[in-house]
Amino acid sequence: MHRKNASVSNKGTLGLDPTVAVGLAVALLFFILSTAVAIYTTQLLKTSNQGVVQTHNVIVAIDLLLADVQDAETGQRGFLLTGEEPYLEPYHRAVSQVQNRLRLVEGLVSSDDGQRGRVEELRGYVTSKFRELEETLRTYRAQGQAAALAMVNLDRGKAEMDAIRSIIAQLRDQETEVRTQRMEAMGKAYTVAFITSAMAGSLGILLIFVIAALVRSATLTRRKEQWLQNAQVGLGSVVIGEQATQELGHNILRYLTSHLGAVAGAIYIKSQGRYELVAGYGVPENITLPGHFGQHDSLFAHVLQDHRPIAVGKVPEGYMAFGSSLGQATPRFMALAPAMLDGEVKAVFELGFLNPVGDHILSLLEHSSGTIAAAIRSAEFRTQLHTLLSETQRQAEELQVQGEELRVSNEELEEQGRALKESQARLEQQQVELEQTNSQLEEQTQELECQRDDLEKANEAIQLKAHEVERASRYKSDFLANMSHELRTPLNSSLILAKLLADNTDENLTAEQVKYAQTIQSSGNDLLNLINDILDLSKIEAGHVEIRPEPVLIERMVNSLRHLFDPLANEKGLLFALEVLPDAVPVIETDPQRLEQVLKNLLANAIKFTENGSVTLSIGSLSDNQIAISVTDTGIGIAEDQQARIFEAFHQADSTISRKFGGTGLGLSISREVVRLLGGTLHLKSSLGAGSTFTVVMPQVFDSTAVRVPAPDVLPELPPTPAQVSATVPAAKAPAATLKSRPQAAMVVDDDRLKVNESARKLLIIEDDRSFAMILRDLARESNFQALVAGTAQEALELARQFMPSAIVLDVGLPDQSGLSVLDRLKRDVRTRHIPVHIISADDYSERALSLGAIGYALKPVKREQLVGVLKSLEAKISQNLRRVLIVEDNEVQREAVSTLISSHDVETVGAGTAAECLALLKEQTFDCMVLDLSLPDASGFALLETISQDSAHSFPPVIVYTGRVLAREEEQRLRRYSKSIIIKGAKSPERLLDEVTLFLHQVVSELPDEQQKMIRKARHRDALLEGRRILIVEDDVRNVFALTNILEPRGAIIEIARNGEEALQKLDESLSKPEGQIDLVLMDIMMPVMDGLTATRHIRKNPSWKKLPVIALTAKAMPDDQQRCIEAGANDYMAKPLDVEKLLSLVRVWMPQ
Repeated sequence: MHRKNASVSNKGTLGLDPTVAVGLAVALLFFILSTAVAIYTTQLLKTSNQGVVQTHNVIVAIDLLLADVQDAETGQRGFLLTGEEPYLEPYHRAVSQVQNRLRLVEGLVSSDDGQRGRVEELRGYVTSKFRELEETLRTYRAQGQAAALAMVNLDRGKAEMDAIRSIIAQLRDQETEVRTQRMEAMGKAYTVAFITSAMAGSLGILLIFVIAALVRSATLTRRKEQWLQNAQVGLGSVVIGEQATQELGHNILRYLTSHLGAVAGAIYIKSQGRYELVAGYGVPENITLPGHFGQHDSLFAHVLQDHRPIAVGKVPEGYMAFGSSLGQATPRFMALAPAMLDGEVKAVFELGFLNPVGDHILSLLEHSSGTIAAAIRSAEFRTQLHTLLSETQRQAEELQVQGEELRVSNEELEEQGRALKESQARLEQQQVELEQTNSQLEEQTQELECQRDDLEKANEAIQLKAHEVERASRYKSDFLANMSHELRTPLNSSLILAKLLADNTDENLTAEQVKYAQTIQSSGNDLLNLINDILDLSKIEAGHVEIRPEPVLIERMVNSLRHLFDPLANEKGLLFALEVLPDAVPVIETDPQRLEQVLKNLLANAIKFTENGSVTLSIGSLSDNQIAISVTDTGIGIAEDQQARIFEAFHQADSTISRKFGGTGLGLSISREVVRLLGGTLHLKSSLGAGSTFTVVMPQVFDSTAVRVPAPDVLPELPPTPAQVSATVPAAKAPAATLKSRPQAAMVVDDDRLKVNESARKLLIIEDDRSFAMILRDLARESNFQALVAGTAQEALELARQFMPSAIVLDVGLPDQSGLSVLDRLKRDVRTRHIPVHIISADDYSERALSLGAIGYALKPVKREQLVGVLKSLEAKISQNLRRVLIVEDNEVQREAVSTLISSHDVETVGAGTAAECLALLKEQTFDCMVLDLSLPDASGFALLETISQDSAHSFPPVIVYTGRVLAREEEQRLRRYSKSIIIKGAKSPERLLDEVTLFLHQVVSELPDEQQKMIRKARHRDALLEGRRILIVEDDVRNVFALTNILEPRGAIIEIARNGEEALQKLDESLSKPEGQIDLVLMDIMMPVMDGLTATRHIRKNPSWKKLPVIALTAKAMPDDQQRCIEAGANDYMAKPLDVEKLLSLVRVWMPQ
């Protein structure tokens, strides 16, 4: 056994005898002459040798760079899958080294322009690769493993890694070629040296032989070094790539045996303190190699101790054999070597030889140790990653199965426990009742006669009192109704006129004047809120408030409150927190409108009375199927002597004339009564200067039998919170026999509003039928939409403005207002008008819906295939980037003008001068909209539209008629069958045309050029549906008449005025005899002298000529049954004063006849 020689013996010592010295002296003159040639030859050899060494250094440097990049990628992926920081050690090491590696490579190839360019390109890919690794790590830490793995699956990193390998291969190939060239040059230099030495003559023959021997020795040394370098490069190429440990071991042994001439080999990798056999090469199947060995077993102990390879000569029989089909034999010599990295032996391997093992073989094994160890470590990392991933998946599946079993067991145990509690309670109650019954029977028998007499007297007194209370309640209701009318009537005109001034549509007011108008409007709204609070309190006291329980999602309610109050808290610099405790039920059954009314009042008060600190809303479950909702602030607090009085109407904690905070003092009084109607109680815990906590305790399922009688006040000493309220608050519950089951979350349509991704496509589903809404939601998710579900018009408009959905599916029959009104308001709002809307309804309003801007209409019932088609049509409209408009106009100048008007970056216009050109274009191409002039040289516009509608070979896009001729009523009705938009050319027609085209093309107004945006805003002041329409305003108050006139007349409507119902009937009678003065719509006030609005509406409906005349009722009484009374009298719709201008205009547009 021997090791590689540590040093080489000095063979350059030269001993000269006198004769040789004399001969050298004689030959000295000759060598002086040949010195110049020798110097040139030596310099050439030196330059060639340096070039070869440089190419070797370049190859080694780029291999180390590639190894760093691979280590970084392997470490990062290991961390992503396990979350363990040690996996990032190769990544951090590579990050710290990679720039130095790049600079080293750049320095080595600085003289080669082609290689320098490749290095620059390599630097870009390496930088991009490490940036991708860093972004993935940031995503992992910020968003979690799933998001990071999704980024890895994008294959961006793989593409960059492939590019890095490709460029490194190019660099290696180029350097190999350069090295070959330099070797050839060096060979030529040897030839020149030999010829020059031969020419030295016979006098220097002995010295030439010596020099030749030395040159030969140096050449052999360099060839040995070159062989060693080539072997390392070849081994590096073998271990590159993603290989399993066993495959890697086979590849290493295959390369070493073929390159070194070995006949057999085996490799052992360290595992759990010992070395396991992973691969053998050249060993027959019938020969069994040891499966493992320890640290001090066999000859490998020498290798493990010294960390250097050794050679063993003359191996005895019994060692591993090699063979072929002709026979088997035992190697005579062996080499054992470690694979070591960072001071740790990762593996050991042995090779069998038939010939003695030279120092060059041991040197190669020693230099290759790090390369082999690095490759094995990478393979082990990959194996561990795959193992951990499989184990993680298996554990996840087991946890899912165990969770399901545990859930079933919990449900069974809960059911059994509930049954036992109910049985025990019934038995205890029956026992108590029997004992009480036995003891009370005798007493009751004696008291019955006395009680009967007392009851008769009490009944008489109660009946008398009831009559008095009923009369007082009626007087109070009449007073509030009249007061509401008298206050709302002037307030209506004030709010409308203030809004008109604040809108400044004519832009003739200064900014200061607009601010004054906004202040007037804000003050009017404050007064309106005060009136509504007084009416709410009156309704509660009179028992006219109806509770409408329905399932309420806690998370959705909390998200709505957060969206509403976050800006207010941020404005005051307060910390606003909303907490849903883990024990809180996800769904409760109550009246959502009333509950939100209470919570909004409590949160508004908390923010109002808190100057700094925080406001917190927390929700948790209590015993006895109750829920506690607490609002806690760090504000001024409430003195103990004021805590009972603040729940009285019109009372505040600070009622002095120097009070700091305003308000009416009605909020808490109304909140307490609303909570009582919901079957719960309102509690307060506060101390002056230390903040307050208001807690609503209510049943999880509303039960009318649990509603308490009105309480005089709320006890301030009860300090309930969601965590402790069960111990301090008496339960407000119904008898056990009347308890309802907890509401199921399935009764609420669960949508994606709480997990909306800004970059994802969103579909807003406006549908009050839960079952159908769930079908649409599931289909939307299958089509890669995030679904938002709204059951009312108001909720739909709020969701549309908040989330800006990509598309909308809309039902017409909504509970609070018509879906057509929602469509109109969406299309009138520049923020939402570009959103494509598809109608699905049981009623056929297709013509009206399409004219308002819907892209399609489907009648219920609809099949699944139809719904899929609806979603595909919406997807196509969303993904469409370029809109195409066909302009059919015989006048080329007009055609160019229209094209210039409507063209933009996403609108392409195509012109046609004749009907024939139009038909040809429609047959060959598809257009999103068509602008048509009725006067064409070869056919009329009427005939062209009929031809297109009858011939299925032509596409039929939405048509906008843009003509200069005045149309008769018959012609207009004829056109209405094909086009819902007819524009007569005039001074303001370009603005209207641009407005209609952008509506049909679903363009985002904010993305249009500035000039087009300005024209659209100008067009919005007029309304095509109201242009030239005659509206009868029936109103006795001149202020409201003035306000309504200023709303409708600027939008093109013709206004007729009647002071009462009788005048209205006269106006309608007169319009029958004048076709040009026919009334199109009536705005009917209810409370008027001579004849009220309800009576007038009934008279209108009795006349067959006015049976289809739209009537919209307007009232300022705002009592609970007003809307029902108006609809029963024959009104088409209803609005309470003060009027919402946008809602009024929307109702007028929806009900205006076509």
